[in-house]
Amino acid sequence: MRVNHSMLHNTILQDITRDYKRVAKLHEQGSSGLKVRYPSDDAIVATRASNASSRLREMEQSKRNGNTVNTYLQMYDKVTQEMSALVTRTRELTVQGANGTLTPQDRKTISQEITKIKDQMIQLANTNLGGEHIFGGADSSNPPVNDDGSINLAPKADIPQSVDLGGYNFEYGMTVYDSFVVDGNESVFNLLDNIIKNLDKEDPQDYLNNIALEKVERFEYNIQQTTAQNGASERFLEMSTNRFEEYTTFLTEYVSKEQDADFLETYTNLQNQQTILQAALKTGANVMMTSLVDFVR
Repeated sequence: MRVNHSMLHNTILQDITRDYKRVAKLHEQGSSGLKVRYPSDDAIVATRASNASSRLREMEQSKRNGNTVNTYLQMYDKVTQEMSALVTRTRELTVQGANGTLTPQDRKTISQEITKIKDQMIQLANTNLGGEHIFGGADSSNPPVNDDGSINLAPKADIPQSVDLGGYNFEYGMTVYDSFVVDGNESVFNLLDNIIKNLDKEDPQDYLNNIALEKVERFEYNIQQTTAQNGASERFLEMSTNRFEEYTTFLTEYVSKEQDADFLETYTNLQNQQTILQAALKTGANVMMTSLVDFVR
């Protein structure tokens, strides 16, 4: 095949352009630190890295969800500890109030303290964390208990909150029905009201000894069960968080291995390619500057 001057020029220009592209690509790898940025660089590696990166973002979101849940669980711990102290004091006052030797003034003093305990219980039931009522269930925007101690029967208030932890739907929220109900549908606030009403009677011993004390002890047992359940949730969350940390570390290393450029290798290749480019420019310039007239001479 005959090679004319125009074909030779085109071939030289194509070679130089190709060398420029190689230098540009190596420079981009060195400046970005990535050997694969686009699917056109390496479709298989780019796809694997993209999938791993997506999974990594999911793990990061799960870790953030875990941190939120952990804050709630810590608050539940604090509240149940306060509830436990209040119900213990309620039991002591119930036993005192059942003493037949007490004067009406003695019973009134006990009644006043139980009224304060009821107010504290209402405050605990309406505990607010970051704008959400922790015992409000799926309707956490509204306080679950009214000022008089009646439970606000809002839709979804009996549904515990849940969050995604690595693809697992983890229920962590305790509702007011889980934590402030003595037995069946009777709330602790109603129980405290009944104790207060009976203390105002002349002979409260029968109710306090045979009914109220048993219910107070039952509620105390419910708090212990709630505390145990919360502790189990904390242990599960801790194990999940540790797993997320390990998996995040693995995915980060995997993505880095797939995408990150070796700096020393990239720098060496760039130096070599720049040398090749300079040589191509020099030889190309010599050839392209030669014309037919030079051969005629």
